[in-house]
Amino acid sequence: MSTIRAINFIVKKDNLQETKLVEKVYAHNLGPNQVLLAIDSFSLTSNNITYAVLGEQMQYWRFFPTEEGFGCIPAWGYADVIVSNHPDVNVGQRFYGYYPMGSHLLVTIGKSSPFGFVDRTAYRRTLPSVYNFYANTAKDPSITAKTEALVALFRPLFVTSFLIDHHLTAQQFYGASKVLITSASSKTAQALAFLVAQHGTEHGLQLIGLTSKKNISFVDQLGWYDQVMAYDAISKLNADEKYVVVDFTGNHFAQFQLQTILGDSLAYNCLVGLVDWQHLRGEQPLPHKGEIFFAPAHAEKRQQDWGVTGFQQKVGLAWQEFMIGIRSMMLIKEHVGLQELKQLYSATLNGKINPKEGNMVHFK
Repeated sequence: MSTIRAINFIVKKDNLQETKLVEKVYAHNLGPNQVLLAIDSFSLTSNNITYAVLGEQMQYWRFFPTEEGFGCIPAWGYADVIVSNHPDVNVGQRFYGYYPMGSHLLVTIGKSSPFGFVDRTAYRRTLPSVYNFYANTAKDPSITAKTEALVALFRPLFVTSFLIDHHLTAQQFYGASKVLITSASSKTAQALAFLVAQHGTEHGLQLIGLTSKKNISFVDQLGWYDQVMAYDAISKLNADEKYVVVDFTGNHFAQFQLQTILGDSLAYNCLVGLVDWQHLRGEQPLPHKGEIFFAPAHAEKRQQDWGVTGFQQKVGLAWQEFMIGIRSMMLIKEHVGLQELKQLYSATLNGKINPKEGNMVHFK
């Protein structure tokens, strides 16, 4: 009986700097409705670091179980079917979706259509459904050879930004006249800024981007923010107007400053990402708590309101507009093999990524 050797890149849950490789062997004779995919490429952004930091709290470690004490960080990318025991999924088909940072994924297909399938592997059935769908790239007109990288880099993040934007719009931006986005150079923040900027005139909003000094020029060149500030300028914020803060950094000191300086002028404090995962705690307790924005829950609510097709159409239209805007601003950088994956992971983990670059990994 021939077998297929697979490798996963895993990290220590209580020390994300520590990594290792783990091997697994798959047989060609799969169980009923099982399909084995060979992972071709996936994106690696600060969003993956958030997955790792929140691995236990948000159950991200449960998607691809591995050795005790270690976790396999999920990533968005592409894989090709190499063995199939499902009548509607053929060898050679290519699927976009949620994969381990590794070489292969074994799935058990539940609901399927020409557009894709849902993984019904036992341990994934209770996890958020938005992560369990795999899209047939041949049936998705937005995925082409030229756009594959942009889709993997931005589309999952764009959906989160779309949901935040819809929530803020539905709440009339909580009566605020200013929207402040931290970690403004991050890809999820870029997408949110693009969407919120379209409401500026209608809602009388001023959009402020908060970023590190080294990224001010890049964020300013995006053209979506009315004002770009470095973190050390937080004290200069005018607390006479109401603010919505959307925090992608998770930095305790930045949160403390924002909550203290803005006080009652902070109408809504939306906690989304943990880009600065090494500074999540501080000596001084935060004056107020913000609201954690869990995108899968909001996605399920929107799908109930609009229907799955309606939800996909609304996101799709907004996505097409964003992709036109971001395409010329992003330099796609390819990383091939385990050594380059390790180097890129370390750089991403330690905040040493150029925001102009979109990093794609080819696990070969």
